[in-house]
Amino acid sequence: MASLEAFGFHLGPLHMQTLATIILGAASVYAVSRCIYLRYFHPLSKFPGPPLAAVSNTWYAYHWLSGRYPWAVENAIRKYGDVVRIAPNELVFVTPQAFRDIYGPHRKNLELFVKTEFNTRGKDLGGIIWEEDPVRHHEVAKKLSPAFTSRAIREMEPLVNQYLDYFVNRMKELGSRPQGVGLVDWTNWLAMDLSADLSCNDKMNEMKDMKNSLTLDVVQAFNRFATVMQVFQKFPLLSPFQYLFVPFPKLLALIAMDKKTREGVVQRIERGTNGTTEHVDFFEYIHPVGSPAPAAERELTHLGSIAAQVMFAEFGPVSDWWYATIYYLLEELECYRLLVDEIRAAFSSYEGIEPRALKTLPYLHACLEESLRLFPSNNTGMPRYSPGAKVDGHFIPKGTTVQTSIFALARSPRYFHEPLRFRPQRWLPADHPLHDAVYSNDERNGLFSFSLGPRVCMGKDMAWMQGKLFMAKVLWMFDLAKPDAQQRVDLEGGLRHFGFFVKPEVNVRFIPVSR
Repeated sequence: MASLEAFGFHLGPLHMQTLATIILGAASVYAVSRCIYLRYFHPLSKFPGPPLAAVSNTWYAYHWLSGRYPWAVENAIRKYGDVVRIAPNELVFVTPQAFRDIYGPHRKNLELFVKTEFNTRGKDLGGIIWEEDPVRHHEVAKKLSPAFTSRAIREMEPLVNQYLDYFVNRMKELGSRPQGVGLVDWTNWLAMDLSADLSCNDKMNEMKDMKNSLTLDVVQAFNRFATVMQVFQKFPLLSPFQYLFVPFPKLLALIAMDKKTREGVVQRIERGTNGTTEHVDFFEYIHPVGSPAPAAERELTHLGSIAAQVMFAEFGPVSDWWYATIYYLLEELECYRLLVDEIRAAFSSYEGIEPRALKTLPYLHACLEESLRLFPSNNTGMPRYSPGAKVDGHFIPKGTTVQTSIFALARSPRYFHEPLRFRPQRWLPADHPLHDAVYSNDERNGLFSFSLGPRVCMGKDMAWMQGKLFMAKVLWMFDLAKPDAQQRVDLEGGLRHFGFFVKPEVNVRFIPVSR
């Protein structure tokens, strides 16, 4: 005010009101003009979508924060078509060709559609999931790729069997009770115990203790907040408000987990150097024995980040896969009986169940394919920046964010007959007795459940080995049943998706088979 008066301006109440009116009017004109530009003149204005999404990130944010983003995108695609504008500068595609065009193109194994900052957890953490820079991602992927060769997977089979057998023994003790056991907890505990040990020889003991480890407890507590952080990236001026969503009661647990992770990395490096690790693990490829110990805190943080990402990449999808397969089998008892018959006819003993023999069981493979189709874990859209290229025949300007929806593709009647029904026969070869020709035109080769291109999931063969071994061992040893008192669980309505799925609890009885 003083500076204005020095230049001869004297603003009384009336002048202040006038100035406020001018500022408000100018802001309103700008907002209206921007909305008109975004809606009718922006390079993406030719693409259909929810009207609100064209002029604001509000549509996108609301559905992510509600936990129902995959369903919202699916509904938008059904209403508006194969390409939908879901934010002012973002498109979602659903066709198989769009998947190939976005994730497949690369030059010297460096993707042309570069990963956005979505799913970032902090600067310089990098790794295999969060790293945005194609060069640095490729360097980490090159280190890790030998861990997922056929030979490496065979070396890890004994450890996988050890944890699956322990799960089976726990179900012998607890599973036949009238109320059964909670499928969410037990598939989470098994997957976390196994992934932690596979990743860096870490013993979580969740199945033994029948409770979440500190790591899993923190991950679940901060599941929604991880999504909040991603959403607020689109609202920089509002970013301070994201901390209103922090689960404050769990902050001390987060600090304790961070400390435990750092100590665990140091101890794992020492055990590797001293030759005292119990078995080969993924960390051995991240930081080979003989490599110098991290000299800086930044290096230690980076190693811990990579190890954690490998562990969670293993944990989340596998636990969802086991949960979904059992859920759908118990909803479709004819499918359950067919799979049980195939497994029990193939093996005369529990000890004879091993991965190579499981490759000869087509119905087991089909059931797992079908639960993976109906229950895909990767529902983030995997957003990428367009380099200025065509996607499914549409030229997309450079800098535009593009993503896909495997969720919508898998549930589309355009691509799958009876898309919302669990029908394993759609995956069977034509010469199989259970093959049904009504599913012959299903888009089986266009459903990229493990992605494709330079960022394809390296652990898919490991996941398949674990998925098949788990189902075969469990169904050879147990009859599965729903508790008599349990009401039908509404899976479709009960699911929420943030960083991980939040799944409704399902109780299952594991009844030992008499032989």
